[in-house]
Amino acid sequence: MKLNSDYVLRTFAGKYIAVSVNDSADNNNVFITMNKSSAFVWELLQKEISYEEVISKIIEKYNIDETTAKVDLDEFLDKLRKAGVLYE
Repeated sequence: MKLNSDYVLRTFAGKYIAVSVNDSADNNNVFITMNKSSAFVWELLQKEISYEEVISKIIEKYNIDETTAKVDLDEFLDKLRKAGVLYE
């Protein structure tokens, strides 16, 4: 998995927002808001990484169980897929 490099993470008024840096992507009006843990995953996805590696890093950082990590990650990845931001 890896993110589309046409999008970057910015912090605005204390919120994390992914925005397009490409004019053609801007036409899709894609803005993704996220919380701190989603921003952590976003940073992991800047480089090619497997689903299992992301889960492992989430568990390590947030000290949560695997089931919770998977549910939360799947929800966020679905959001990215729908926006066309995630390559798999």
